[in-house]
Amino acid sequence: MTPLPPFRDWLVRILARGESVQAAPPVLPPGERADVLADLHVAYDRHSLDVAGPTVAFDPEAALWAALTLANACWALVGSDRMERLEVPVSPAAKTAATHLSADVVLRFLPAVYRRAIARGPESGLTTDLARLLRAWPLSGVLADLDGEPSATPEFGGHPGLQMLYAERLVVTGRAGWLPVNGTAREWVDRVFEERGRPVPAPLPKEEPRA
Repeated sequence: MTPLPPFRDWLVRILARGESVQAAPPVLPPGERADVLADLHVAYDRHSLDVAGPTVAFDPEAALWAALTLANACWALVGSDRMERLEVPVSPAAKTAATHLSADVVLRFLPAVYRRAIARGPESGLTTDLARLLRAWPLSGVLADLDGEPSATPEFGGHPGLQMLYAERLVVTGRAGWLPVNGTAREWVDRVFEERGRPVPAPLPKEEPRA
């Protein structure tokens, strides 16, 4: 069997085992792009089987961005030239169900990197960058043990299956700040928590405006 190129080899390990093995900073050569996108599409098709509701199209650019972002995060954490800040490509607009779910194929592994970053340096720039990224992508960020709240509303383009998936993940962490305020996303949270026999956490108190 012909050995896989480095980036593709890393991605296959992540998707199959959730395991990052890197011997050098991540680089995706143009010649690998088509094969990497094909691997991501296969993983997406498998991942989306667990999402109820209307079919969600694959967003290749969001999936590829997430793979590059996670690879950079892993290298920043454990690479031989550890970086104090997270360098990522320009993020796609996190608005549609397709973008959120396609990115989640890989970003769902980012909370594990965040946990290790906290253990290494809770006040480091890398930890801050990872937290900011996770808050911007709530479908994946809800898996992290993050206080406060997401910076993007967990509506996911109004897709009921993604709102349900978010609620199922929120049951595990129980972070009050990540509760949707209203709308169908909140309805799914109330329903899922009731089905699991768990009380919905009380919303965080709003800060008083400063004089």
